[in-house]
Amino acid sequence: MAEVIAVAASLVECGELAEGATVDLDAGLVRVEDVLKAREVFRRGWYSGSGEHFRGVDLPEDAGVLAGLLPVTLSVVEPWAGDLLERAPEVLRAATWGQIAWFALSWPAVPELSLGPEHARTGVQACFNIDANHEPVSGHTVYVHVRPDEGERAQHLARLIGHDVIGPSERGW
Repeated sequence: MAEVIAVAASLVECGELAEGATVDLDAGLVRVEDVLKAREVFRRGWYSGSGEHFRGVDLPEDAGVLAGLLPVTLSVVEPWAGDLLERAPEVLRAATWGQIAWFALSWPAVPELSLGPEHARTGVQACFNIDANHEPVSGHTVYVHVRPDEGERAQHLARLIGHDVIGPSERGW
């Protein structure tokens, strides 16, 4: 898990983040103890279950009430420069699925590939037991988001951090 997060963070550093950029974490929690632990780690996150939504600080303390909300989805949006990446593994290890995503990102020009700078359809997504479209899968994957016709940009970005693209292009965001 730490390696996946490190690869994703390295890819993010290949781009330029917009002012006020955030990093988002989403996770599926199915046990009361995991919800309680997540609340300790992300008190300002949003917790949703059984049609109800709570800030972590307002989440019911009663285990029976929490059990009635399961499964619970945690959603966190924090400044990119914060410490979310250090706190995320503690929650993601217990989650049935999760993702960390960076959206406000621009890719630089790659003149040798005749690619100009790109400001749309950009981002990095680290997925845990889901794919880029939140379909269940086994394992963890990092997705780099580029325009559909710019697969060479994805390969270029992967090479910049010492990796290769390992799968086919997929339709994402």
